[in-house]
Amino acid sequence: MQDVLAGAGAAIAAWVAVYFIGKPVVALQQQRIAALQTAERYYAVDMAATEAERDAAVQALFDVGIALRAYHRGWSTAVRMWCWARGYDLDLATQCLFGLAEGPRGKMTIPLDARRNTLAALYVALGADKHLSRETVAAIRTMITQTQAAAHTPPPASQSSTPGNANA
Repeated sequence: MQDVLAGAGAAIAAWVAVYFIGKPVVALQQQRIAALQTAERYYAVDMAATEAERDAAVQALFDVGIALRAYHRGWSTAVRMWCWARGYDLDLATQCLFGLAEGPRGKMTIPLDARRNTLAALYVALGADKHLSRETVAAIRTMITQTQAAAHTPPPASQSSTPGNANA
């Protein structure tokens, strides 16, 4: 009887491990690979490309960005722990993908070097930076830190005459 209970307990534990830990982590890894492939394929697309190429690039980059953002916002404890253990930053990866999508949209001209840096930042955010030199990774991490610090710094107070402004 004790062997039957131990066997049933092991089966339940295996089922929990597969469905609540394994499946979300495998799905995240598949989405991570899809994001890296999509970014690599479309990072150089800009306004000089055909309209069909630009539309495909924007659609693909936004699709994988939205999928990663969904993992970031609705992740399970297993996914959160996996990202922490592997050093993944899904929020930064999503921002990189959306940034790469700005090139083909044509709202502004983004130099190819800036898009390469964004692609490298995506590699760093998703732990796929083994092909980059240590110097490049360090430079990208510095750029990421500076960009995040600038995003959290409040803009300087303006001296314009707006209603309710004491300086007016």
